[in-house]
Amino acid sequence: MNASIFLIQVQKMSTIMVETLPFIIKNRLWEGFLKHKLVLILSIIAAITIPWSLIKYVASNTKELYSANFESNNVATASIQNAMSFSSLFEGSNKYILIILIQMLVVYFSNKTIEHLSGVVIKMLVPELIQSQWRVIVVSVRNWVLELIIGIGIAVVIGFFGADFLEDWLMWIVQCYFVGYLFMDNYNNTFGLKIKESTTIIRRHVGAALIIGLVAKILFLLPVAGLIIASFICSVSATWYMHTSDDAHAGHEAFV
Repeated sequence: MNASIFLIQVQKMSTIMVETLPFIIKNRLWEGFLKHKLVLILSIIAAITIPWSLIKYVASNTKELYSANFESNNVATASIQNAMSFSSLFEGSNKYILIILIQMLVVYFSNKTIEHLSGVVIKMLVPELIQSQWRVIVVSVRNWVLELIIGIGIAVVIGFFGADFLEDWLMWIVQCYFVGYLFMDNYNNTFGLKIKESTTIIRRHVGAALIIGLVAKILFLLPVAGLIIASFICSVSATWYMHTSDDAHAGHEAFV
C-alpha cells in the first residue's frame, strides 16, 4: 500500500467517524434493541461485569497502596497515582476481554447499519449471535498473541538504536490497528468470511483500521461509559466504511 492510498483511507474513515453519531440519531439505530433477548441479556452481563472489574481493580491497587512504604514521598505519590489510574485496565490483554464483553452490542449496531445502508432486513438469530461471540474470542486471542510477538520484535529492534521513547509509540500504533481490526472483522464475519480472508481484506484498509482503533482506545479511557460508547460508535463507523468500500457485500448475503 502506498502513502496516498493510506491517507485517503484515513481521511475517509475520519469523515465517517465525525458523521457517525448524527447517522445513529437520524436513523434511530437503537430501536428494536429490546426485542433481541440474547443481546439484551449478554449486554446486561457486560454492564455488570465491567463495573465489577473496575471495583476489583481499584480494590487490589488500594491494598497495594496501604502496604506501601510511605517513608519516601516519591513512593507514596507513585502508589497513589497507580491506584487512581483506570487507563491501565484498558491496556494489554484487558482491552480484548472488554471488547469480547460488548460484542453483542457491536453485532447489533453493525447489522442495523447494514440494514439502513442496503435496505435489507437482517435476521439476527441465536446461532449467528453465538457464532459471532465465539469469533471475537478467537480473533481476540489471535490478535493478543500477534501483539505480543510484534512487541518483542519492536523492543529488540529499538534496543539496538537506543531510542526507547519510540517503543511505546510504535506499540500504541500496533494496538490501535488490532483494536480496529476487531470492529472491521465483525463486518467480514457477517458475510461468512474466514479469519484468513478477513485479515487479507483488513490489511488493504490499514489506514481505516488505525483510525477506528485510535478512537476506540481514546474512548476506552472513559471508565464504563467509554466502552459502551465505543461499542456503537466504532461498530457503526467500521461497518459504514466497509459497506462503502471495494470489499463491500450485498445486504442479502448477510448470515447466508
